[in-house]
Amino acid sequence: MKFKNGQLFWGFLFLTIGILFLLDKNNFFLVVPNEIWKYWPLLIVFWGVSILTKNTTLKPIISVLAGMFIGLFIYGSISGLSHNYDFDDETEREFSTSTFYEDFRDSTESATLSLHTGIGKISIGGKTDKLISGTSSGFSNNFNFKTRYRDNSARVVLRHTHDDVEIWGDKNHRILEVSLNPMPEWEVDLKVGAATVKLDLSDYKISKFYLETGATETELTFGELQKKVKANIEMGAASLTIRIPEKTGCLIKGDMVLVVKNFDGFDKIDKKRYQTLNFDDSENKIFINFDGGVSTFNVERY
Repeated sequence: MKFKNGQLFWGFLFLTIGILFLLDKNNFFLVVPNEIWKYWPLLIVFWGVSILTKNTTLKPIISVLAGMFIGLFIYGSISGLSHNYDFDDETEREFSTSTFYEDFRDSTESATLSLHTGIGKISIGGKTDKLISGTSSGFSNNFNFKTRYRDNSARVVLRHTHDDVEIWGDKNHRILEVSLNPMPEWEVDLKVGAATVKLDLSDYKISKFYLETGATETELTFGELQKKVKANIEMGAASLTIRIPEKTGCLIKGDMVLVVKNFDGFDKIDKKRYQTLNFDDSENKIFINFDGGVSTFNVERY
């Protein structure tokens, strides 16, 4: 009997999850890496290799390996991490809250926000008279924040320096809230681990947007202040909802074979392209390049 690649992937995915949980329920000792979620980029690697090996003899092998790894990833995220972490009172980390900001220079015409962080809740939205302002709170709340200026441009870099936190429990919960100045034209570059992400960019002039995530739940809202927006999104096992204005045209490109899609108001141009009915006539346009693993992708009009 010859199996299709999709059958091999889903079959070994569920088989791996089922066997691991069955062994766990029967008290078998399972060695699961404490920080397996940090290896989520391998999901993208498997996806890329799967594309490169299409119609070759290696494709079934890649499908099996990808299914087994994602099964291990899901099991580890749900069960393995909670079993393997062990903190005592002496090593428990302290909770802290920090505020940060950069004053706005009237000469600043464009700005870039480069944000890299891991587990927690991240939100961007609202206006500030600073260039950027925000708060970061939680455990492992250490970060680097700096701003560089060149001519009429500014670049803001925000990096959390410790992401060795548990997925479960309020002890390790980190919350990051950021507001931007609405005057400059913004380029936003986000790299996020396992997090809940809410980005309301409707008050900003966004020219370019980059999002690279692991196992996240992301809600992203674009506004009407920019004529042309280019967005590049890479996701692992994640959920994404994008909200765009009703009058704005939108074109989505990407290989979305394993993606559950809900694109109301879009025409399917071909296997990899979807376009709003009003795209050609719209004054404002959003171009989205999407690369996702096992994901859910919704687009809402408002």
